[in-house]
Amino acid sequence: MLLSFHSYKGGTGKTTFVGNLGVMLAQQGKKVCIIDTDVNGPGLHSLFDIRYGMTLIDFLQGLCSADDVVYRYDNSDVYIVPSKACEEDISAMFSTPGEAREKMLTLIKKIGNKLDIDYFLFDCSPGINKSSLLILNIVDKATIVSTIDVQDIRGTYVLSSMSAKLGTHASLLFNRIPLDKKDDINDIIIDFSNKLGTELLGLVSYDESVAKNWSRKIAMKDNPDCGYCDQLKKIAQKLIR
Repeated sequence: MLLSFHSYKGGTGKTTFVGNLGVMLAQQGKKVCIIDTDVNGPGLHSLFDIRYGMTLIDFLQGLCSADDVVYRYDNSDVYIVPSKACEEDISAMFSTPGEAREKMLTLIKKIGNKLDIDYFLFDCSPGINKSSLLILNIVDKATIVSTIDVQDIRGTYVLSSMSAKLGTHASLLFNRIPLDKKDDINDIIIDFSNKLGTELLGLVSYDESVAKNWSRKIAMKDNPDCGYCDQLKKIAQKLIR
């Protein structure tokens, strides 16, 4: 299954969620490959402490093979394809969007066949850009991660509309919600999701211990019984059913 994760703005906690989700799925016996397609501000390598050589960018530019860009995390069944910072959009590396799509699908096929991957997770660039639209066009399901910031919510509406136009099923996840506001805004967010016609996966409250890790540690590995992990597990049940 191919799952992508998007946000309108940075700072929604998307990368942290994706990384912890991948580790949780591996703990349940699945093989997971997480691909960092946020080529303008990659962060997966930091979260998983990956010391990389070749990256997604090198593969897309034809400088290496698919095997060269896959890094196993801590002897687990989590495999990371990192990216390095690049001024170009993924699509800009190719003559047509179709070529970019075929190159990404080639990577997925080669990694999937060799490692018998159950889930591919894509950590996408924030905003509405060609890279994110490219990934939206190849995945089975998309998740839009948002905060309760007004601008973020407006952008979430646009991302949801773009997903619908591409025929990709999208779900909403509201993250970093202040704990004392969670009950108050629950009905408002449910109403917003219903108006969009988009499934609401749930709300994840702000977790101080996770925030203090500065996107450098995996809570699902170090503290799997924490409140953040409990919330993630419930949301994952909806996401992968």
